[in-house]
Amino acid sequence: MNKLPWLEGLIFRTFLITIFVAPFSITLNEIFMGLTVFLWISKLLVRREKVEIPPLGWFFLIFLLAAMVSAAASDYTVQALRGVWDIARYTLTFFIVINVITSGEQVQKVFWTLVCSTGLWVVAGMIHQFLVLKVGFFGLLKFFSLGNKNAIGQYLQMILSLIVGVFLNYPLRPKQKALLSTVLSVSLLGLFVSSSKTMWLAFVLTLIVFAYLKKSRKVILGIGALGGLFLIAALSLDPVKEMAAHILKAIDAPSMQVRYLGWKQSLNMFYDHPLVGVGPKCFLVSRDQYQIISDFGQAHNLILQVACEMGLIGVVSLISWIIFYLYFMGTYRKRVENPFYLGLWYGGVGYIVTLAIGGITEPTIGGEHSQLFMTLVGLLHVGIKSKAEKIPKPRWKKENL
Repeated sequence: MNKLPWLEGLIFRTFLITIFVAPFSITLNEIFMGLTVFLWISKLLVRREKVEIPPLGWFFLIFLLAAMVSAAASDYTVQALRGVWDIARYTLTFFIVINVITSGEQVQKVFWTLVCSTGLWVVAGMIHQFLVLKVGFFGLLKFFSLGNKNAIGQYLQMILSLIVGVFLNYPLRPKQKALLSTVLSVSLLGLFVSSSKTMWLAFVLTLIVFAYLKKSRKVILGIGALGGLFLIAALSLDPVKEMAAHILKAIDAPSMQVRYLGWKQSLNMFYDHPLVGVGPKCFLVSRDQYQIISDFGQAHNLILQVACEMGLIGVVSLISWIIFYLYFMGTYRKRVENPFYLGLWYGGVGYIVTLAIGGITEPTIGGEHSQLFMTLVGLLHVGIKSKAEKIPKPRWKKENL
């Protein structure tokens, strides 16, 4: 007989709260994540259970280990330990998901929690931004814990990929379709006003990939409709016209000129600490020492960010888990037939686009984004374990997917 049988339910509920509050509050997210981790570890100790570690999990752990080594060598111990906690927080999310979530009903509850959280977050964020603070459209956005336009755009791109993926693959009830359609529309509006050019591009490319994978005319029509709306907006609104011009200019855009300078200066930080970097999450506190421009609170590039903060050991471990993730995604469709997990897989494909496009000009890993990613890839692993489950009708009360 299992000791403390109520622990599973409590851990699952605290985890749901953790992912729900993630885009709203860093503090609340860390509190509930800490509580979830504490309860999970307590369960492991009381029941003497072993932790399941799939192959991809080992790569995540190696990246965490690299962060710890970097922090141990850092001159900024306190800040580096905060960086380790940030990486540990989203890494543990993956292991909690694959070791605690066991049923299709739980998987669906996680998905709908993410959907509802995102919808409420975007609506509350826009009300606060435009009605309370009275910041103009396309101004510098700050939606609660996601504090800049690119962070907002990245989170929305990942959620939109999930929503579209489920829409394309899973038979939904009318009320579920209505809810997903509402959150989809709200999220698209949020992505539009975020003025995150890279994530606009990433979402369109994601839809193109989905259209190819699904051979769907509806997706192609959707891409055309979005293109038409964007063209109308560009002709009507000067800020949109300016952003469109920056996208077309690409490498010659003014924002890219600033990045070229910042990248060149940031390389000096890496050259000075090539093996272990300055410490995870220590780029900002080290910036002045290398006379890096004030626009660079971070390195504005995925590989360069990790190289500066965690050195070569960080870069090698990062590239390793990305390559294995690509392998995992490439083999997943043959291992799982359930349409809901297939919808989640499309969301995972969207993350690849996010990483590839966003990683050019932003770190794209860390905090809420990585916690969302780890939740998703954890759910995909649950799908592998439950591949023998029958595909049910789309009812909330059903135990299995």
